[in-house]
Amino acid sequence: GSVIIEIDEAFTNWKGLLGEHKWSEFLKEPNDVGRFVSKVFYCTYNTDRDVQKTGKSSLCWKRVDVQYKWFKSKA
Repeated sequence: GSVIIEIDEAFTNWKGLLGEHKWSEFLKEPNDVGRFVSKVFYCTYNTDRDVQKTGKSSLCWKRVDVQYKWFKSKA
């Protein structure tokens, strides 16, 4: 599947975000999904509405807000 994430315009660490990410390395409790790897690419959509308009009846985008408690601390 595909995931589209919305990033704050003030974000500047693109090198840290783009590329491959092993879920077991950044989720606090990866459980069964710890084996997954994500690859993040730059997206050219400007708004969440632009994304919604591209969906077909068989492909609907669902908004899920990220929660900090899902992730390991950077400290």
